[in-house]
Amino acid sequence: MLKYQAMEPIWEKTWPDNWPGNYIMEGKDPLFHTLYDNATRFRDKPALIYYGGTITWWEYRDLVMRAAAGLQKLGVVKGDRVYLGLQNCPQFFIAFFAAHALGAIVVPGSPMFKAGELTYVLNDSGAKVVITQDDLFPIFESIRQNASSVKAVIVTSLGEYLPDEPYPEFPLAVSRTVEPSPEYKTWPELLSSEPIRKFADVSIDDIALLQYTSGTTGYPKGAILTHRNIKHRAVNDSWMHDDAHYFVHLAVMPLFHVTGMGNHLLCSTYCGATAVVMVRFDAEAVLQAIERYRVTYLCSITTMDIALITHPKFNDYDISSLVGMTMGGAPLPPVIQQKYEDIGLHLAEGYGMSETMSTVAWNPYDRIRQGTVGVPIAHVEARIADINDIEKNVPLGEQGELWVRGPSIAAGYWNKPEDTAETFLEGWIRTGDIATMDEDGYITLNGRLRELIKASGFSVFPAEVETYLYQHPAILECCIIGVPHDYRGEDIKAFVVLKPEWVGKITEEELVAWAREQMSVYKYPRVIEFRDELPKSGTGKIMRRILKEEQAAASEGK
Repeated sequence: MLKYQAMEPIWEKTWPDNWPGNYIMEGKDPLFHTLYDNATRFRDKPALIYYGGTITWWEYRDLVMRAAAGLQKLGVVKGDRVYLGLQNCPQFFIAFFAAHALGAIVVPGSPMFKAGELTYVLNDSGAKVVITQDDLFPIFESIRQNASSVKAVIVTSLGEYLPDEPYPEFPLAVSRTVEPSPEYKTWPELLSSEPIRKFADVSIDDIALLQYTSGTTGYPKGAILTHRNIKHRAVNDSWMHDDAHYFVHLAVMPLFHVTGMGNHLLCSTYCGATAVVMVRFDAEAVLQAIERYRVTYLCSITTMDIALITHPKFNDYDISSLVGMTMGGAPLPPVIQQKYEDIGLHLAEGYGMSETMSTVAWNPYDRIRQGTVGVPIAHVEARIADINDIEKNVPLGEQGELWVRGPSIAAGYWNKPEDTAETFLEGWIRTGDIATMDEDGYITLNGRLRELIKASGFSVFPAEVETYLYQHPAILECCIIGVPHDYRGEDIKAFVVLKPEWVGKITEEELVAWAREQMSVYKYPRVIEFRDELPKSGTGKIMRRILKEEQAAASEGK
């Protein structure tokens, strides 16, 4: 008998009639087969719109097959890892499915990665090919000698698919082409081969994705996601959103992250919809794009939603085409929620993780319960486990650790059997989030068992930031906490004890500047406080809780 039992699925009574229920089926073919078929069904319809530049479904398929042929020429075979270091652009869509057509495993990396982060992910995944932007190539070049698994590099530019007169205005100064070099292949060179004529023999249970997520014990871990995981996400989302081929998605959330990837790459591909691709978020540019391209669906985070509806030109644009919005990252202030309700838009908050291919709980549009992350979706089982006895479930309304199980749950962590055994049990994933469930199945998050910090919608684990900080020769001890921030939700603060020989030879500001070069913009500590010592337990463990209490007391005293 299994030790860990699901709670009674009381949430099913909350499901709207249009939700699929547990009869949803993803089929036996991976999602790239669906892309191939949709190209015939929607031949001349836009698949991707990039600042006014259009790629039809037929062209999309051809580009994917050509890119696959180019990767094949570079020696990519089933099981190889292909790293994508790209911002939102058509090349991300194309390369993602080109790798899958060969049975390769995609490793999406943040374009905000600095040298330390990039080195770790490339080496841990064993990436064979890197596809990156021209402005990010220097970072790879600086660590190339430390990434021995990489055999080939493709460099592209964000300007390669831009039309002559981009709309909205493109936010960056970019080149239209990349100069050839013996150090890499250009994007046109990758696409210069005849399209492949046959897919690799890929099962829906083969690995599709290594999604790196911050860990509680140092460096990131690669969540192993299969083709079934990602396709189930696409199918389930399309049902929940009432998505269809006539939908127009605004792909402004980062595609390297499971939220943007699931909502706007996977779901739109499954449905045969159109994705309006934007390289980054700008409130007025998003409003312009919604009006011009008649966007029907937008996924965002709380900070985006606030910036949109409080923008001074919000009422200057026609956004009446929107029929659905989903959001997450942090609770939405009630006054902002009401502003959207007043114009007939319901912002539905959900919950998920990299290890769950994002959404496992969601608020139905017509029955949003504010302050919650919604109810478990189709095929997802949930339990609120007793923290002191994980074999037991707590009663409704009481706090415990949220566990979930279902078809989108990762198979484990890449090359990390101990972490896998600790987190994945009998098909369940221990989320590390403290939660309660009410009598209708709505889940409310009440804290983070593993000290997770949410900064601008991104998950930041203190242990990972500390691992990077310890690489600086001046640091003897450090401890990371999250401090409240009105816009970003939380900021990162580091308490640092310097080695004796460094005292007086480095400033807090200089250490912040160094950290900025090592970590993504949302991750590095914006504030560093030097201490002579850090509070510790009797066993010598640094007491993060005491530092948080001291910080809270200091903030209240201001």
